[in-house]
Amino acid sequence: MLLVLCLRTELFPPHPPYTVEIKGKILCGIAGILLFDLLGIPFGGLLGFFVGSWLGHYFFDQPKEKESSDSEFKAYQRRQGEFVFHVFRLCAKLAKADGPINEREVSHMEHLMRHQFRMNERGRLQAVKIWKNAKESNDTFDQYARAFFEGFGRDRHHVLNMLDLLFATAAADGGLHPREEELLLRAAGVFQVGRMQYERVKARFYHTRGGSGSQQQARWDPLDPHYAILGAETKDSLDVIKKKYRALAMQWHPDKVAAKGVSTEALRHAKEKFQQINEAYERITEARK
Repeated sequence: MLLVLCLRTELFPPHPPYTVEIKGKILCGIAGILLFDLLGIPFGGLLGFFVGSWLGHYFFDQPKEKESSDSEFKAYQRRQGEFVFHVFRLCAKLAKADGPINEREVSHMEHLMRHQFRMNERGRLQAVKIWKNAKESNDTFDQYARAFFEGFGRDRHHVLNMLDLLFATAAADGGLHPREEELLLRAAGVFQVGRMQYERVKARFYHTRGGSGSQQQARWDPLDPHYAILGAETKDSLDVIKKKYRALAMQWHPDKVAAKGVSTEALRHAKEKFQQINEAYERITEARK
């Protein structure tokens, strides 16, 4: 279900492009020149053109302009709704990445709905439904990120707005959990956002330490999300990475988690996490061979 909403101009231009029809004016204007000349009216050419153009506008161009404008405005509203649809799906997945969604994260989404996107009550209820469905869905964050990029990838303004909104969601509870940053790095990879641009967006929400020139110039590396999953850095030796991998694999092993009598939701999260840990370690070790 898509949302048709009134959004702030930071996300979208204030109005869709307006199409002007001129064919009717030109054709009727020429007909007016010929008719008035044939009738021998003084200044017939000039007068005929103005009268013909006015009639062409009123009877031909104006109805087409209205139809075109209505069509463009509906398309514009659909585009707005599609963007917000993706925002709430991705933000829902990100908010639950570090555990159960807390009160601060819920308050942040309410702020987005009421103040940034300025939704009416109907739109807010639709957004809540999208949020809940995404939160409970078995679809992954990566699937949602790719779906968004397929629709908006050519518009870098929307892509960077989305990354900005995701960081705002991660920062809503006052910190940046490693699991959240892992997803943000994955999003940057899907969105084809360079590492330097990623760090600029991040710096707006978190105080980061200044690095060396080479670190600041670092480009996006497909292995970045995998290092983030293991809590490791590219400079770490393979032995250090292996120790971190084993500690995390032991912590998130489904059998060990199940023995604690956790909920079905928590157990599913543990299985996903365990799979990601194994995949991350495999990718890193293969790359270092």
